[in-house]
Amino acid sequence: MVSDGFWSETGQLVRAVGRAMGVTFKNLLRRPITVRYPTVKRVYPDRFRGLLALTYDPQTGEENCIGCRLCEYICPPTVIKVEMLKAEKRNFAKSFTLELYACEFCELCVQVCPTDAIIMMKSFDLATADRRELLLDKDRLHALGLQFDPSWATGNRLRDMQAPPKPAKAPAHAPEPASAAQTSPDRRAPEAASAAQTSPDRRAPEPTSAEQSSPDRRAPEAASAAQTSPDRRAPEPGEGAPTAKSE
Repeated sequence: MVSDGFWSETGQLVRAVGRAMGVTFKNLLRRPITVRYPTVKRVYPDRFRGLLALTYDPQTGEENCIGCRLCEYICPPTVIKVEMLKAEKRNFAKSFTLELYACEFCELCVQVCPTDAIIMMKSFDLATADRRELLLDKDRLHALGLQFDPSWATGNRLRDMQAPPKPAKAPAHAPEPASAAQTSPDRRAPEAASAAQTSPDRRAPEPTSAEQSSPDRRAPEAASAAQTSPDRRAPEPGEGAPTAKSE
């Protein structure tokens, strides 16, 4: 006699197989998305963070590294070791060691490099069974820089991209707004000019009319007084002798 537990377990098994086969049948007619690596390789993006490498100057053929050790100072896991070699015209890196097995691929060493000496490549396939092969020296880093395509991201490009935008220049023909100090005299000038012009006209007639009218009024009186005063003093006693002779 079959127990109830057998049928329940059988039902669970059938449902599980059905769900699994459903996923298989669902993707059976889809196009494959798996890349047959290494015969087929996908296109890497321009800013792909792959292997680190050192570069040469294409014009002079000299190495770009000047041994400033900025990449060594900024590296979070401290996997870069640089020794400077001083020369007459410029400095060089006497030794450059990078522990690729401990690298975080943070790109900070690329961002601070002033001469674009260290860059990242569009490749990551450096698998090996020996850990010592991931300890890259100066010659190995230069060889990687010539072997793979470089990434777009370099120190100068990254710094230019992260720099704040410059303020736009004001157009030369734009009129400047007049300030209050410049506009206030223009507003008071007509008032002051009109007051200066009207005040003499208003005050001029008053003294002129007074000065002109006073002599005119007193002149006839003084003239008449001068003419009538001898006639009035003639009959005085001091002047009566000529009058007696005439009689």
